[in-house]
Amino acid sequence: MPIIHSRAWVPAPIGEVFAFFDDPANLPRLMPPMVPIRLVRVDPAPPRPGSVFEFAYGPGPFRRSWTVRLVDRVVNERFVDETISGPMRRFHHSHAFTSGRRGTWIEDRIDYHVGPDGPIGSAVDWLAGRVMRLTFVWRHAMQRRILR
Repeated sequence: MPIIHSRAWVPAPIGEVFAFFDDPANLPRLMPPMVPIRLVRVDPAPPRPGSVFEFAYGPGPFRRSWTVRLVDRVVNERFVDETISGPMRRFHHSHAFTSGRRGTWIEDRIDYHVGPDGPIGSAVDWLAGRVMRLTFVWRHAMQRRILR
């Protein structure tokens, strides 16, 4: 399965950075305008292992549901979420936070598979990976703008 790694630095303390990412309502602030997304529900709240987040994403008539479960969470260190249902057959996303000089390093690792299996699925995974990598370019710029 394909894996995406991303690493970015922001000029903010780890507690502030973790708190921002720990709130799923902040995800729309990090996404490019062409990927509209909104938080529908968090159950139970506040987020903790086992919490389920439901998002609605996509433009107008193409809007779809994406449901994610928080599977691991260590305050100011990491959290991991995975898709229960949504656009991908597999989407396992780990977020790690490390204090750096005058800021925080944010590291993402996404293990994903859009499907189907075989050569067509590999092509779809490649395309999805390109889109996600471009999304992270936008996301890094927004992180630096928001977290100062």
